Formats: sequence, structure tokens, C-alpha cells
Amino acid sequence: MRYRLLALDLDGTIIGRDLVIPDGTLAALRAFQSQGGRVTIATGRTLRTTAPFADELGIDGPLICYQGALIQDHRSGQVLFHEPVPPALAVEAVKRLLDQGVYVHAYINDELYVPWIGREVELYQTFSSVKLAVHVVDDLAAVVAERAPTKLLFIEDEDKVGPRLAGLQVHFVERLHVVRSHAHFGELTALGCTKGRALEQLATALNISQAEVAAVGDHYNDVEMVSWAGLGLAVRTGPTELLAQAQGLIDPPEQAGLGRAIQHYLLASA
Repeated sequence: MRYRLLALDLDGTIIGRDLVIPDGTLAALRAFQSQGGRVTIATGRTLRTTAPFADELGIDGPLICYQGALIQDHRSGQVLFHEPVPPALAVEAVKRLLDQGVYVHAYINDELYVPWIGREVELYQTFSSVKLAVHVVDDLAAVVAERAPTKLLFIEDEDKVGPRLAGLQVHFVERLHVVRSHAHFGELTALGCTKGRALEQLATALNISQAEVAAVGDHYNDVEMVSWAGLGLAVRTGPTELLAQAQGLIDPPEQAGLGRAIQHYLLASA
């Protein structure tokens, strides 16, 4: 078959806000897998909140989580790659955001460490039926200084995220990777931690060439992955930067676009 590995963003690509995988997507993915294709999820989510979707899709193998900062098999627990945010940079980022009155939380061992409980946590928790353990701490900077977080995530009003990201990208240039993953979310990972690099690492581990990899995404954090893959597809509602890298556009999950795209691009070329 032409494409042996399919990497899929989760939110906005496989599922919509209802968190339901459309029947057409399930059927198409199972057909691809039955022909020998491998599937992985490449997401900003934690391993714990990604695993139920991987199980529903019948994925047996490593998942790309935390924007590429972690590659781990959710069933065996085997870690192929993990690069946390360096503690000194995590401290700097947390202090900078909190000093500006911006909510930020840290992910440590698939659990949340937060400076307070409020609307931000409530919004974040709506994105998964799996509720992560939440630890409210008095000094988040001190926590990340002692235990390097896999990722930091800040939450703001939609119209403030863009300017905030721009400022962080300038401040942490060549030191951290800063990207928008949702209308209200901005994320910080170790420099170089992108879905694109993680997908390359996974393909190499599976002895699959770049030309045999397909990837689909819908947001800024998918640009590197869609650009790197031999076949890169994007949800047509995505940002211009992503659409410019895609070789084809698909409909959003509410319209079961992924299932039709798999039928057209992967199964027809098998």
C-alpha cells in the first residue's frame, strides 16, 4: 500500500466538540487498518485523555501527545520519547504569565498543577470525559522548578491569545516552542517539540519512510506535521498557515470529512 502510517490530530479533526468519533470515520479507519495500515493520534492532549479514543479506534502502538513532547504506547506504557520543558524555562514562563494575570497550568505525569480553580479549569475540563487529577498549588513556579513539566498551557479570552502568543514567541525565541492549539489555548513545550518532529521519530522507529506517511490536522499546532508528511491534509476551516502546507482539504468532523478523506486518499491508493 502507498501509505503505511496515518497520523491524525484529534480535536477538530477526528472529533468535534461533542467528543464523538463519526461512524464513517471509524469504518474508514478500520478498513485502512485491515489492509495493514498503522494509525497514530498526534495531539496536544495528555496520554490519559487520548487513550480512550485510541482504544475506540483500535490503535495498537505509540501515540504522539503533548504536541510531540511525548511518544508513548498507551497500552504497554513503553515510552519512545519524552522531552519536558527545562525547569529554568518553565519557571520563567510561569512567572511571566502569572505576573501578567494570565492563568497557566503545568502537566506533570499526566496530572494538572494549577494556580487556582476557576472558569479556566472548568473550560479545560469540558474537552474530555476523562478528568485529570488537579492539584492546586500556592507556588506553581516552585513546583515546576523541582519537577519539569511536560508542557505548560495558558488560557485567555480568544481575542487575547494571539497577542499573548506573539509576545511569548519573541521572548522565548530559540528557547521554547510556543503555539496556539485552540481559540482560548496557547501552549509551551521544549524547543523543537512539534508534532512534525515526533511523527518523523515515530516513522523512523517503525521503519516507515516519509513518503509512506499521511497526516491530517486542523490548527496551527499541526503545521509541521502536515508539512512533513508524504501526504498532508488539512481541515478546510483551519488557519491559512496550515492550509498553505496541505496537499488536500477535508471537511470538519461534524461533516464526517475524515472518513471520506481516508476513502479517497488512502484506500483508493492502497
